[in-house]
Amino acid sequence: MNKYKWGSLAGLLLLITSVGCNQTTPQATESPQAVISPQAIASPQTTASPQPTDPSAATLKEIQGDGVALSVPANYEGGNPSTDLDEIAADLKAIDPNYEARIQAIEQNAETIALLAFDTQQSSSGFITNVNVSQQEVPAGITLEQYLQTATQQLSTQYDVLEQNIESQGEYRMGKIIAQPKTEQVPIKQLFYVVQQGETFWLVTYSTTQSEFDQRLPNFEKSIRTFTVQS
Repeated sequence: MNKYKWGSLAGLLLLITSVGCNQTTPQATESPQAVISPQAIASPQTTASPQPTDPSAATLKEIQGDGVALSVPANYEGGNPSTDLDEIAADLKAIDPNYEARIQAIEQNAETIALLAFDTQQSSSGFITNVNVSQQEVPAGITLEQYLQTATQQLSTQYDVLEQNIESQGEYRMGKIIAQPKTEQVPIKQLFYVVQQGETFWLVTYSTTQSEFDQRLPNFEKSIRTFTVQS
């Protein structure tokens, strides 16, 4: 099957995992695009904070991105990194002032991220729960099922894939993957949604710690139902 010239999906998702840790940033091969790794906005310091509140009671607010919109819990901040980087940087620094390297990584990959949003209530693990949206053009005729199969195969090189299926969310039919990186300092778990719009595929990635995933999952599922591609 055509690999869509995106290289390893896992490599893209973990592109800047080590940014801010005085290590060389790993580069994804064969791809002009990169998806911000959740570790790019993981805090370099551990700060105690309350666990997330009851997900079913969350009030959502809309975040505008580059050609897309997504509603997230009211305590999230974010936007389009290509146009809202100053505001995103200020919000990240308000959580932890030691964010310069993370912000630089986001700036360097801003054009590849259509939307980035994150929970301003930092967890005790030091990891910031976040969601990012990116897009990829693929050859004509590629189906959602084919794309999802290839994504799962590529993810499995660096991720433990726990679940994969296709479901309807709002007005879209979406591929869904739940996976967790095989090796990470902070154990995280991610929920991926793949949305097809003609020859464009949108990838929506929710990331949080493994210990908080089940509690936050209802909020992620509530959020994805609001995903909108804007004309």
